[in-house]
Amino acid sequence: MKKLLITGALLGAVTAALAQGTVQFSNNALARLSVTSGGTSAQIPLTASYNFGLFFGIGQSTSLQFLSTQLGVNSSSSLGIIANPADRKSSMTAIQLPGTVAGQTDVWIQIRGWESSYGSDWAAAKLEGSVYGESLIRNVGALGPSTGPGLNIWQSAAGTSQSAINAFALTVVPEPTTMALAGLGIASLLIFRRRK
Repeated sequence: MKKLLITGALLGAVTAALAQGTVQFSNNALARLSVTSGGTSAQIPLTASYNFGLFFGIGQSTSLQFLSTQLGVNSSSSLGIIANPADRKSSMTAIQLPGTVAGQTDVWIQIRGWESSYGSDWAAAKLEGSVYGESLIRNVGALGPSTGPGLNIWQSAAGTSQSAINAFALTVVPEPTTMALAGLGIASLLIFRRRK
C-alpha cells in the first residue's frame, strides 16, 4: 500500500511538472492585422508571406523569450488572421508556454510579425529593414490548461480590454533601389523647377 501511495505521488508530481499553461492566437474579424506601405494601410492580403512569433516573459515584461518552435503564418483563407503554428489552418489550437502552469497570471506576451523569407530570424528582418511589426506587451491573464483550450490572447474589438493583445500593423519598408529611384525623381523635379 505504501509503495502504491509513493508511486501515485511521484506520478502526480511528474504530471504536474509536465503540465504547462497555454494560450491561443485567436485573432478574428474584429481584430485583423494590417500592413502599411507608403502611408496606406490595408488588411494583410492572403498572398502575403509573413511569420508571426510569440514572445513571453514570466513575472516581468522587460525580458521576453521567443517561442521559436511555434511560428504562426499569414492565413491563406482569411485576411489579417494568423494561422495556427501547429496545423497552419486554425488559430484556435493551444500553444504551450514552457515554465508556466495553468491558471498562472504573471505572464507577459507580445506578438511580432515579419517577412517569412527570414524563417525564425525575426531580428534580421527588423535589422535589415524588411517587413516587420509588433504588438504591445500585455499581461494577458490566467493561462489555459495544458491540453487546451488556451487563453485567447486577442481582444475582440479595439479598446475592449487592457489585458489582451491589440491588432497591430506590419510596415513594408521600400527596398534601397526603390528609395534611390524615388530620391532621383525628386532631385530631377527640383532641378527642373529651378531651371524654370
